[in-house]
Amino acid sequence: MANLTENICPELNKDQVEDILKNDYGFIDGKIQELDGYDDKNYHITEVKKCIEEIEFPTDGIIIKFINSIDSKNLLLLDAQTKLTQYLEHSGIYCPIPVFNKYGNSYRSLVLNDKTHAVRVYKYIKGETMNKVKINSEISTNFGFYVAHLTSVLKKFDHGGFHRNHLWALEKCPEVLKFVEVFDQEKQQQTIITVLNKFQFDVLLNADRLEKSVIHGDLNMNNIIMKDNTILGVIDVGDVVYSFTIFDFAVALCYLILHEFKDNNAKLSNVQIKSYVEAYEKEYRILNDFEVSIIHTCICARICQSLVLGKKSSLRDLSNSYILSTQKNGWRALEELLNIGKDKFNMLLKH
Repeated sequence: MANLTENICPELNKDQVEDILKNDYGFIDGKIQELDGYDDKNYHITEVKKCIEEIEFPTDGIIIKFINSIDSKNLLLLDAQTKLTQYLEHSGIYCPIPVFNKYGNSYRSLVLNDKTHAVRVYKYIKGETMNKVKINSEISTNFGFYVAHLTSVLKKFDHGGFHRNHLWALEKCPEVLKFVEVFDQEKQQQTIITVLNKFQFDVLLNADRLEKSVIHGDLNMNNIIMKDNTILGVIDVGDVVYSFTIFDFAVALCYLILHEFKDNNAKLSNVQIKSYVEAYEKEYRILNDFEVSIIHTCICARICQSLVLGKKSSLRDLSNSYILSTQKNGWRALEELLNIGKDKFNMLLKH
């Protein structure tokens, strides 16, 4: 069995966070709040009392991110993420942009417990996450437009750092089969095996029929920032990869479904799928027949991927409830998706 408990997440304390802020950015005596995360550590810093370097502290604060030990080794990726956020800002996409340290760099490397972690600072985007909003037809429509617009913008950007092997990329989801033993129940294991084998056969073996581009890779509700029911921007470029363009559409729809299933009485028919799809197709383009035929499988595969990797990560951090967030609603959503089947689901897509 693969190593399930290898800890790639940074281990540090508040004093170490304060030292980086002071020594690299000149920010002293700020208020520190830890944020949710899987394999990275993220802190929101506000109310800095003093700046001793010529670096302006943003009005709404900053996010200081300590990156996991695997991604920290990929210097090309770190450069790609910096360049992407700058490109998105230039293209009118509101997103966190890096704050350069006093050495003129967008990140630095730090050794913690014999492992190297990259550290970088971003301007904080103020607003509430879509995860905290009750999604109606209007918001679902706005989400469809936003995903489509972001897709159009990302198609014009490329960087070698995003051409990578990333376990959270949807196309890599069959690789999580090596961790399927995180679930004790044979029925759960078999469900995941069946779904991911179907994804391999139906999607990946026909992938030459799909267009490719840089995609965000993780358009979940926690990465969409809103204000007054309007989408302001997108955060977290940690899962950006060069992959199949349709996957951003599918992953975003997956999380729209999972958001509904936070309700114990949720039904797939309650999800505002129609308004999301119509808006996406109006802004970007009409989905072709093959793309429509794989959406159901892609969504089920993403849920399985999240279930396995979330459970795997929880084995080395039992206190992180965010890691297990998909477990609470993922199995119920997956069960209903599998029960309704692809053909009936496609009728929801094409109304």
